[in-house]
Amino acid sequence: MAQPVFYDPRRARWKRLRRLVDVTAVFVSALVIFFVYTALRDEPLPELLFSPQKRALKALKETDKEKARDRQKKLAARSHRKSKLAASQVTLNQSEGIRAAFYVPWDAASFSSLRAYAHQIDILYPDWLHVFTPDGRLQGVDDQTNKYFDVVQGSTILPVDDRVMPFLKTENPSMEVFPMVNNSDGANWVGDIVGFLNDPDARARFRDQAARFLSSAHFRGLVVDFEAFPPSGQAGYVALLKELSGDLHGRGMKLYVAVPPHSNEYDYPAIAAAADGVVLMNYDEHYPGAEPGPVSSQDWFVQNLTFAKRVIPKEKIICAIANYGYDWVLKPKKGSLPPEVHDSTVSVQDAWLTARFRGRRQLRR
Repeated sequence: MAQPVFYDPRRARWKRLRRLVDVTAVFVSALVIFFVYTALRDEPLPELLFSPQKRALKALKETDKEKARDRQKKLAARSHRKSKLAASQVTLNQSEGIRAAFYVPWDAASFSSLRAYAHQIDILYPDWLHVFTPDGRLQGVDDQTNKYFDVVQGSTILPVDDRVMPFLKTENPSMEVFPMVNNSDGANWVGDIVGFLNDPDARARFRDQAARFLSSAHFRGLVVDFEAFPPSGQAGYVALLKELSGDLHGRGMKLYVAVPPHSNEYDYPAIAAAADGVVLMNYDEHYPGAEPGPVSSQDWFVQNLTFAKRVIPKEKIICAIANYGYDWVLKPKKGSLPPEVHDSTVSVQDAWLTARFRGRRQLRR
């Protein structure tokens, strides 16, 4: 039987093939090593045929970068300011505009908005403090559990927010913070604070706790937003504002008061006399539970400002503008209107305040 053509019992061809493979591997390895060596060598390349363009550029040191970043922040923060005075020291409604903004801790979008526009805001009114018991104690709310707690506990002042002040310290230390206190319990405007307003001892307790809280951080004053209480509490309300004004002014702080745009139940001149600024809540012309319409139409808006100018000094008027809307029900079911809208014994202002709060709660959800 004939042997196969490639039969090689002595493996002579394999030895020659193996020697060729080894030589090729050594050559390829040497070639790779040479390529890596030449690529890593710092050998100047020849000049191109045309003259290279020279630019007067140099790398910034880290300190220079920080200075440039700080300079941009300062320019952005001062872009709408004409003076270097603190915002609260500027006379309102004169040659320089001051921007203030409300902040609510229960809405994540509020903090996102604060981060985005921090350099355009001069004064911040955070919704941190609450009073809705006759003894006038100051309370805060835990956003995680939605439970209220006493802010002042013995000699301890409990924090009410752990994000805003650390953020402002790094992003915009020039922004002034005026914590806001109201009589909202998270579901309604609580109307039983008349006992607190008309009780000198309760007012004294509130003023003491407010002063201790304001001294716990670099706060510049207080914003009072008590709403929807009966006319019987108006005298105590004005008395509280006068007392707070004396307390805060003695510490170099200021008092701002938020009021409805046009109400026969509020003594605007007396409020303005005690406050450094009156925040006119110029919105909710129409609200859920009543006829659909604009939140603040132009004619209604201007009429409220015209009225405010007659009863409040121009240099104390702060006009608050709404940036929200409502989803109107085209055909409300019978009996769906809040009882206070039908009840003729309830003032129009109380109905407005109650419906406004409900509308905001619906918007929040």
